[in-house]
Amino acid sequence: MNYFQRLKKAIFLDVAFYEEVEKDKKFTDQAMMTVALVSIVQGLMIAGFAPIALVQGILGSLIRFLIWAFFIAFVGTRILPEPETESNTGELIRTLGFAYAPGLLVVLKIVPIISAFVDPVVTILQLAAMTIAVRQALDFNSTVRAVGVCIVAFILMIVALTLFIGFTAFFVGVAENAVAPTAPLMET
Repeated sequence: MNYFQRLKKAIFLDVAFYEEVEKDKKFTDQAMMTVALVSIVQGLMIAGFAPIALVQGILGSLIRFLIWAFFIAFVGTRILPEPETESNTGELIRTLGFAYAPGLLVVLKIVPIISAFVDPVVTILQLAAMTIAVRQALDFNSTVRAVGVCIVAFILMIVALTLFIGFTAFFVGVAENAVAPTAPLMET
């Protein structure tokens, strides 16, 4: 099976594929490649080819993935684990990396008739893929628990990103309004 077939299985929410990815360390590079590819595609769809906006779009997508993965790991292993929950960073990164694959579907926004529906569908598919990835990587028996982990992690990610953007905007505002001193602070 080649990489593009794996992407298709990830997008179509193939549970057996996610279980295979969880167990096999050779998929780690491909999972990270998937995150990078989705980030590039999302960056292009957000910013086009404007260089600074493109870099911001790509970095934004990568940061969202990393924050979401962190919160999923934290919530799934510390707050809502099942007694059988046993996982490591590699398993989570592999499954969550491939669960990011539905983000590639944002390229469908170029089709005018369906462009308004693409973002909600991609978000729902990513949440479903993340749920499957979490259930497999954390060895959950309950899909409801996996959904709960994803929802709580998603909310925490939104709060963290909002706070980050708020603090950044605050400090940028302070820096932009700073007045340079007109007299030296110390006489020599």
